[in-house]
Amino acid sequence: MADIPPHHHDHQYVSNQKNLLIDGNCTKDDCIAFSTVGENRTSNSGILIENESKSEQNSYHLWNSHTYSHVKVWRPRNRWETFLIIAFIFILLLLIIFITLWAIHMWIYQSNACLEPACIKVAAEILSNMDTSVSPCDDFFAYSCNGWIKQNYIPQGHNAWSVMRKLSKNGEYFTKELLENRSHTDTSRGFTLAQIYYKSCMNESVIESRQFTPLYDYIVKIFNGWLLLPQGNQAAGQQTADYFLPDKFDLTDMYLPLLKYSGTIPLCRILVGQDQMNSSRFVIDLSEGYLSLQREYYVNDSYPAYSKKTEAFRRFMRNYSLLLGVPNSSLDEIDKIYEFEKQIAMKTEERSERDPEKNYELVTLQNLSSICPVLNWTKLFDYIYAPLNFTLSQDQVIALHDRTFFRDRCALYKEYLGSEAGIRTLHNAAVWSFIWKTVSRMPKQVSEMLEEYREAELGLKVDPDRWQTCVTEVQIPFGLVIGRHFVHEKFNQKSKDAATEMITEIKKAFKENFATVEWMAEADKHKAIEKVDSMKASVGYPQNINNIVDEDKEFSYFADLNESTYFENGLYCSEALFLEILRELIIQDPDKWSLPVHVVNAYYKENSNHIYFPAGILQSPLYHHEQPLSLNFGGIGMVVGHEITHAFDQHGAKFDAKGNMRDWWSPETLAAFENNSQCMIEQYSNYSILNTSLNGKMTLGENIADNGGIKAAYKAFKKLEAKYSDKPTLPGLNFTPDQLFFIGFAQLWCIKSLPQSVLNTVLFDVHTVEQYRVIGTITNSEEFARVFNCPPGSPMNPVKKCHVW
Repeated sequence: MADIPPHHHDHQYVSNQKNLLIDGNCTKDDCIAFSTVGENRTSNSGILIENESKSEQNSYHLWNSHTYSHVKVWRPRNRWETFLIIAFIFILLLLIIFITLWAIHMWIYQSNACLEPACIKVAAEILSNMDTSVSPCDDFFAYSCNGWIKQNYIPQGHNAWSVMRKLSKNGEYFTKELLENRSHTDTSRGFTLAQIYYKSCMNESVIESRQFTPLYDYIVKIFNGWLLLPQGNQAAGQQTADYFLPDKFDLTDMYLPLLKYSGTIPLCRILVGQDQMNSSRFVIDLSEGYLSLQREYYVNDSYPAYSKKTEAFRRFMRNYSLLLGVPNSSLDEIDKIYEFEKQIAMKTEERSERDPEKNYELVTLQNLSSICPVLNWTKLFDYIYAPLNFTLSQDQVIALHDRTFFRDRCALYKEYLGSEAGIRTLHNAAVWSFIWKTVSRMPKQVSEMLEEYREAELGLKVDPDRWQTCVTEVQIPFGLVIGRHFVHEKFNQKSKDAATEMITEIKKAFKENFATVEWMAEADKHKAIEKVDSMKASVGYPQNINNIVDEDKEFSYFADLNESTYFENGLYCSEALFLEILRELIIQDPDKWSLPVHVVNAYYKENSNHIYFPAGILQSPLYHHEQPLSLNFGGIGMVVGHEITHAFDQHGAKFDAKGNMRDWWSPETLAAFENNSQCMIEQYSNYSILNTSLNGKMTLGENIADNGGIKAAYKAFKKLEAKYSDKPTLPGLNFTPDQLFFIGFAQLWCIKSLPQSVLNTVLFDVHTVEQYRVIGTITNSEEFARVFNCPPGSPMNPVKKCHVW
């Protein structure tokens, strides 16, 4: 996302971890905290230290408390003498004030401190985020973030709150204001549809009045009804008596309309992408399908960490089915749906074991029919490509991303298709998958029924505000138009220019670092440098972002929406999004942006050797043109280095400069790379939180990117520091620029979480939980240890360190 720091079980870690977790209820002190910066002094080394004790402070007095036995009596003064004395004192005070202000002015002038509002704000935030009672050499995450954790509370409907989420929230507020502005002058099709979709989502009274009618209508439309519903129910099954007989049933016909509205079935998901072996062409991609839950929940449903959610989910399945009209006598059939999905999950590859090289296989459409004959693949692709007026030939190349597991799932389907009971389970599972995908568009009664499941999944029962749900829903299909407005109204062009320059410098630093990589053969270093030189970079937004004609083409496959039909609008948007994916086979644009430009994220596309930095992430605190160079490089600079390093993680390293997957390293280099990677796997696997060990293998790619990214960013920062030596500094901070670089990096990951949020990250996220994302990176950094004077063997400077790049 073994080199094991000897301190990881230290009691300080245990105490600091407790600061990361809350029980969901905040006290006044938790929710409203005030900075105590004024009570701290700074040492000459630049690290904040505690003030003197109160007893020492109290030893200083305003006056002397001793009394005397002799008092000298003065004669009364006349008015003129009194006036002169008062005037003298007044002039003296004015002189003292003038000298003090002049001294302050000269100090500021000489220290080149920036007094712009942005600089003052950043300086205050850095100090208030910190906890200087913790040594940076003992726990740098606590040192950098404990203040932030104490001052912030988790908003309603969230199970965690972080610096990054706060930044994303600002984007949500922007989107809300944009969509609610009914007098906006934008008349583009995309914007018009976005506002209608948002309005239909917010129209809760209509959603309540329609109850389950739209769901029932589509169960009939897609599946010809559901046999588990009794006659008299408007969605009762209308199949003939022989519909489920093995020699009569057509699995393809059942799945076609479901694919239309989702792009996935339990057997597989259909995507389009560049051929990993030949990046110059696009192919159909078949990968694992979506199930109701993530694979790990099914596979490990007997373990406590997973069973709470699976049991809550199974209860919801039964209760919701009863609410829809399924009789008690048919609940066993609902249980069989879960068991079928569990069997599919068992034939899906474990996340940490996925290897694009070992599991990738190219076949033709004609071959696919013999590999997996349970579906009529020609009929299937003809159906889904019909709206695009496009037909696939029998020679069309199709990529299987988990070839062995795909065959296993096909074999499982063959077993189910061999009996009437098995076919009924397949049909019930298909109906349920549609019901589950549309559950968020149901009346409030269903949302309340989901409370137990939501608590087991997220650690909280309360939904976010309705507008947040609707903004999230609208941003998925209409991110293109929202991003255009974000760039126009919120994005500073200086950020794009500065980020472009930073990318150039960090790429140089990354290339220079190869000279210090002793385990890599010289010939392989030259090829690696060529890959960095060939790497493309897109910053801010695509060049045609203001081209409304091009934008309208993207929305030409969207059906007209209606403010009163939220359920149907969601299906129409899903259908259009799937068509947009399929259209990539026709357009074949390797440089197309994969995410909307207003999102707070960045990414690397290995098949095109291309890094992307959307406008949403080029904001403070990651970047601001008035911030010191150290903070910008510790922020967005580290992100740039992170994405560049992804080209050389355990997956990216399998692709050459043109984005083709092949063996382009010598066997000796590859063996050394795997050995160094194993060190990092063991390092992160030895961290634990909530009595749960981290999975260093699952997070390896992100951990390699974090470690390589901060190294490249720091190297580039030091090279540019002299060039920008006249850049103003932040007022009131007694940190060196090098120290600010690492503090800025750490404070990007400040977070306050409920326990379930932490557990979800540990179990399912390819990124390391934030605390150890910081600690794991800086404990491998000699530069960090040097700038904070951490002695060898201290918790943040272990003797043994892991390095890949």
